[in-house]
Amino acid sequence: MNNTTSADVGMRLETQRETEGTGALGRVLTLIIMAKTEGGVRDALQAAGGASRAHPSRIIVVLPGESEKDSLDAEIRTGTESGASEVIILRANGRSADNVKTLVMPLLLPDTPVVTWWIQEIPENCAATDAGSIAQRRITTARTSHEPVRSLAKLRHSYTPGDTDLSWAGCSLWRNYLASMLDEFPGIKLVSARVNGTDFSGSVYLLAAWLRLLLDIPVEIIKGEGSVINSVYFETDKGETLGLERSPGTDFATMIRPGRKDQMVALNRRDLADMLIEDLRDLTPDYAYEQVLTKGLELLDYPAFQN
Repeated sequence: MNNTTSADVGMRLETQRETEGTGALGRVLTLIIMAKTEGGVRDALQAAGGASRAHPSRIIVVLPGESEKDSLDAEIRTGTESGASEVIILRANGRSADNVKTLVMPLLLPDTPVVTWWIQEIPENCAATDAGSIAQRRITTARTSHEPVRSLAKLRHSYTPGDTDLSWAGCSLWRNYLASMLDEFPGIKLVSARVNGTDFSGSVYLLAAWLRLLLDIPVEIIKGEGSVINSVYFETDKGETLGLERSPGTDFATMIRPGRKDQMVALNRRDLADMLIEDLRDLTPDYAYEQVLTKGLELLDYPAFQN
């Protein structure tokens, strides 16, 4: 639909739904995706399509167009190519892209939550943007940022309840296994921890901040190659070592505990769809993420987190 309006897009969607015999009754939320490039649209729709298995949605993608002329071009996708969701892609040109709220309001599902996801660029204050102000949940993607420390610092300074980042869901399985492993030794005294992972992932820094805040021990981040997170090791006051290590390229990890045989556990590498499914499961503010972001990061030895 070239040179159209949001109202016309909504009417066309209703007509198409009636023709195909599908309805909006199964949609549980509206997911607004803010993209910057066609590549971002592609990656976001692939992830959202996978997440639609658990959370059927109306997906509205907003992409700034290249033309300076004020206009709105739209694309509607339904059926198998959109998974269990229906997709609307809005390419806004010129000043049409300045007011996102006006663009998307006629297309929101009634009486359902609104979630906004920034697949590429992280705004200075998510909640203060047009797209963020109408959402119960605001999701960013520092996990894929080339400067995760700067991105997390920006999110820390502007945090508003309802904000979250996919980097937090990216380390959920690690947090679950580490908590379970430490619960087996209630009297153990830990003196330090080491997190080994790539330095371009927000998940590494959030995991280290979580351990620092939870255990109140020094946590060192060691830059490694391969997987996002490669290993976590703890040292005790008796010189013993506990650890969880995943070899690059595998979905299994080895759990190392004093006095016990090493144990293999399933530790899948998570893609964007897996993380998005987790973040859409509960749309209430994430208190644990808030504490790690606003209080845990500043305990790490990085100047960007100290201000």
